[in-house]
Parts: sequence; structure tokens; C-alpha cells
Amino acid sequence: MSANRKAGLASGDLVVQELRCRGGDGVYRWFLNRSLPIRDDEGKVVKSYGMLFDIDVLKKTESALQMREHELVGIIETIPSMLWSASPTGETTHLSQRFLEYLGVSFEEIITRGWENFVHPDDREETVRAFARAISSGELFSAIHRLERADGEYRWHHSMGEPLRDPHGKIIQYYGLTMDIDDRKRAEDHLRDTRIKLAKASRLATVAELAASIAHELNQPLMSILANAQAAKRWLNAASPNVAEVDSSIQRTIRDARAADERMQHIRALFKQESLVKKNVKLPDILNEVVRVVQEDPKKRAVPVECNIDECLPAVPVDQIQIQQVFINLVVNAIEALDGQQVPPLVILRAAVTDSNRMLVQVIDNGPGIHDPEQIFDAFMTTKEKGMGIGLAVSRSIVEAHGGKLWAENNTDRGATFNVALPLSHASLTTA
Repeated sequence: MSANRKAGLASGDLVVQELRCRGGDGVYRWFLNRSLPIRDDEGKVVKSYGMLFDIDVLKKTESALQMREHELVGIIETIPSMLWSASPTGETTHLSQRFLEYLGVSFEEIITRGWENFVHPDDREETVRAFARAISSGELFSAIHRLERADGEYRWHHSMGEPLRDPHGKIIQYYGLTMDIDDRKRAEDHLRDTRIKLAKASRLATVAELAASIAHELNQPLMSILANAQAAKRWLNAASPNVAEVDSSIQRTIRDARAADERMQHIRALFKQESLVKKNVKLPDILNEVVRVVQEDPKKRAVPVECNIDECLPAVPVDQIQIQQVFINLVVNAIEALDGQQVPPLVILRAAVTDSNRMLVQVIDNGPGIHDPEQIFDAFMTTKEKGMGIGLAVSRSIVEAHGGKLWAENNTDRGATFNVALPLSHASLTTA
């Protein structure tokens, strides 16, 4: 007889106990025993009546629920984040053991001090505001802030919470988790700093590239000016000065000085992002001037440039200086590509009207060809040892600003061809 039953019989009180009873099949089942003593007129217990209730299913259900609760607590405590819950009005109702260990204080102390006092002072106001907004509106809560660890170090965390509602939509509880994102946040900050440094370096490199490009654009007319000035000096120092040749040299010097000034004006307009000044010009005149300017450089003179150009070609609407610079760049690139080749170098300039809307100009060389005909137009992409990698990118931009197209392709036998398609006057696009 169990102790509580003996005590009940001795005291004459109601006895309630749970016990297992073996049935006829030898299987034990849980029962609830409720027995009540009967007293005589003198109050003495004379009999005791009781009932057994089969609660085996109930006990198994309770055991299963206890097991599930234990598993749930285990899951909560092993999740690699810190879990919390709050009442519909925002009071903290639970913090996981991982959370308590991180903060290094008891749950009671957190309630006393207030959870917001564990948030970094610089992040506290925004976090509290976001939490209050979520509580008042029933919305999701999300905040990125620093939390003070038990050792006093602050680490970045992302806190998120979501309301649990009853079938009628009423909020019962807020459940949330707080994840440590300190390593990711610091990596992002480092990446951002690195990007800032790279952007600064890129700007410096761009300035250097533009300076080199400007120097390249001015080099051709300046070299011509120098050559003509030296020629004029030689004619004047001759035993019999040739005034006619001196005058011719001076005229060429003036012409090239004006060309240099025009290029500076166009560079200034480029920086001011002014619109192109298009005029209908004869392309053969531009291409012949291109060949003259290029071959005034002694280093380029040795490579023959063959011109297959119909002098009766229709006019095209272009900014003459900019388009001329595009073809100078393409011809110079073609000549430099032939350096060190075993075959006799040759550059061909070809121009023709391909249809009623556009004219096609081709710069053809018999060099080694192009590894990637599209990539070479990327900024800062170059195959030259001392190249800047900006000429072709700028050239394509200029051609496209004229409503045209610039592309490259390898020849079937040897070398490469750069194609410039420009709209004719009646097919030209609106000035950029």
C-alpha cells in the first residue's frame, strides 16, 4: 500500500493517486485511483469506497508531450542563434540559454536593466524605435545593431522578430532571433573601404590615361610644327636661302598650329560634354589628311599606306576633328601592329558606299591579327607594351556618337580589319 494511501486511511481524507495495474493479459496500464472513507456516527472510518479510472492513453500522451517539449527546448538551445520572445506589448518573456550566456547575466537582471541597455549607444535609439514601431503596428521587426558581450566587446548582430497570432488575428506573442553577423559586417566594411580606395585609384588612373590621350592627340601636330620649323631654318641657312620653301614651311607650321588649337578646343568641349558640331565633309579629304599627318612621323613613314578611295564619294555629316582623330588612331595602331613582322608591312585604307544609308571605311593591315576583336574596345585594354588602352574605347564612343559603328575582325588570310560605318547626310541621326 502506498504511503499516501496509508496516510489517507489514517486521516480519513480523500485519496487520489496514480498507479499501474496489471490486467488479465499481463500488461500494466496506468489508472487514477480516487477513494473516499465512510465514517460512522462517531466519526470513525468504517469503510472506504474508491474508483479506478483508466488513464493509460492520457499518461502516454503526457509523456509524448513532455518528450516533444524536451526536444523543442533542445532545438531552441542548439540553434546557432540567440532566440527570444516578447509579449504583445513588448515585455521580454524568454531568452534562450545561448542569449543569456552571450550577455553574461541572468534573465532577471536583463529584465531589471532593460534589454536596450545591452545595445551599443550609437545603435540604441534606432533599434528601440524599430522595435516600438513593430509592436505598435504588428509588423515584422528587423534591426542591425551591436550587442555587448559578457567580456565587454561589442559585436554586430541582426535581430528579427515576427508576431504569432490566434485564429482571430490577435497577437499572442512575438518570437524572434538574433544572429551574429560581426564577421560578415566587418568583411563588408573592409570591402567597402577597398572599393573606395580602388575608385580613387581608378580616378587617378583615368586622369593619367586622359593626360596620355591628350598628349597623344597633340603629339602629331606638334611634331609637324617642329619638322616644318626645322625645314624653314635649313632653307634660311642654305648658301642661297630659298624664300619660297621657307614661306611654304611657315604656312605648314601655321596650319599645324591651328590643327593643334582645334584639337585642344575639342578636348575642352569633350570635358564640358558639349554636343558635336557636325558638318557635311568629304571623307577623302579627311583620310588624305590622316595619311599625311601619320607619315610626318619618321617612325611611321617606313610603312606604306595604300589608299583605295573614290574621290566622288558623297559627303558625310561628322565633327571633322574627332573623326579625323579616330582614323589617325586606327592607322597608327595598324602600323604599330606590323612592327617586327616577317612579311613586308602594308596598311590599306578603303572607303565605299555600302548602301543608300551609310558609308564604310576600312583600315586593313597584314599583321598578326587580333586575339579578341571585341575585348580590344574595352577601356584600359591594350596589347602594346607601353599602350594606355584608351584609344580604341574613345574611338568607338566617338563613332557611336555620330550614329555610326566601329568594329574589328580578323582577315581570312592574315591581319585584321577595322571597320567604321558612318551614316550619310540623308540618313544621319540627331546630333548627340
